Amino acid sequence: MAAERKPAGERGRPEHLTLVALYDEEERTAELLQRLAALGVETGEATTVRVELNQAQRSALHTPPGAPPLPPVARSAVTGAIVGGGAALLVGVGLYEGGALALPFLRGLFAHAFLSVLLGAALGAGLGALILLAPRARAPVGGDLPGVTSDGYLVVVRIAPHLAEQAEEIARLLGAKEILL
Repeated sequence: MAAERKPAGERGRPEHLTLVALYDEEERTAELLQRLAALGVETGEATTVRVELNQAQRSALHTPPGAPPLPPVARSAVTGAIVGGGAALLVGVGLYEGGALALPFLRGLFAHAFLSVLLGAALGAGLGALILLAPRARAPVGGDLPGVTSDGYLVVVRIAPHLAEQAEEIARLLGAKEILL
């Protein structure tokens, strides 16, 4: 059953927008809520949450500008496939020309070279991915807990549409790292 959306007049209250802002310091969130209350925004139901992500969560959620679009395991697999394919091409052609590798179901140099590249690329991709997936012996740093760093404080508040631009400007002036409206 789908929920129907009634016009603002039928619900008895105007539509609201949601402002989400991320700050480094908790004091900035309190200042934002005070300034929004001075504008006439109802801040009684506003929510402030401390946001903490460890490094693995951070890299899974956000790709920094200039960073490669693939995860490290995929990059390693692609690199392994390229290196493995190139090496297998040279080895396969050398073995074919030397007479050491002549498969009866393949005819000619191109077919042998193509098969060598495919097998080398598959082997290289597998080895490249396994290199990063292999467990590494590491000494624990700072105890058993993963390194957790605070990313800041998230503020969520409902705003009337006619106050949205002013609220966004206030959030920017207070140094919000991210603003969603």
